[in-house]
Amino acid sequence: MNSKPDRGAEELLKIALVDDNIDFLLLLRKKVHTFFDGKNVLCEVRLFPNPEVFYFDLEEGFQYDICFLDIEMPQMNGLELARKIRETAQATYLIFITSYLQYAVEGYEVKAFSYIPKNLLEEKLEATLLGILGEMQKKIEKYYFVETNSRFERIEYQEIIYVYKNNKNAVFVLIDREVPVRKSLQEVYIQLDSSEFLCVERGYIVNIKHIVKLENKEITLRNGKRLQIGRTHMKEVKEAIHYFWRDRM
Repeated sequence: MNSKPDRGAEELLKIALVDDNIDFLLLLRKKVHTFFDGKNVLCEVRLFPNPEVFYFDLEEGFQYDICFLDIEMPQMNGLELARKIRETAQATYLIFITSYLQYAVEGYEVKAFSYIPKNLLEEKLEATLLGILGEMQKKIEKYYFVETNSRFERIEYQEIIYVYKNNKNAVFVLIDREVPVRKSLQEVYIQLDSSEFLCVERGYIVNIKHIVKLENKEITLRNGKRLQIGRTHMKEVKEAIHYFWRDRM
């Protein structure tokens, strides 16, 4: 395993605000600028009262560090936009500004960083931005290195959905492929050495960031894979998921 510093927060942050209420957009822009100016962080804030224009931006390859998205808009649902963002930008911080917290569970699918009810903007915005800024300043992009006589490969932690045992191999299931490693699952778990990985059952390690649903004794992962939680791991897994998502609400 190895790591390298991620993009620093001292660079220009690109921020998109998407909401069909122009008055709210202007208010939000003012508050976002006030926060980052106070932290001496340069930022470029773009307003999108029409979500379809923002969608076309994404189609053209534009990427943003932080996106504020209203969920309920006439032209396009904010969750649709979030899914589009996630097609090319896994590291973008997504914040839903909404009056519809019943969508929170669906937001797990797109790894929303936080939800801010519009009527609590004053109370919640600063804490949310402090959380993002803190992550940017300390974030370490972690890797697992696979090395054999014939190949060398670096796997980003965020790519790993889960790892399973297959005979004498541990198989990494990534977003776009599978990578076998001739090691025991226990050895891989120790080498990963990160709280974002959980043992949910004998023979399986999952990345908590890719869990989109927990129901009864079963979890659903981002790629649709369903896994039963072992009885001895149930309490630990439920608590880890609870605390992970609570900090993002």
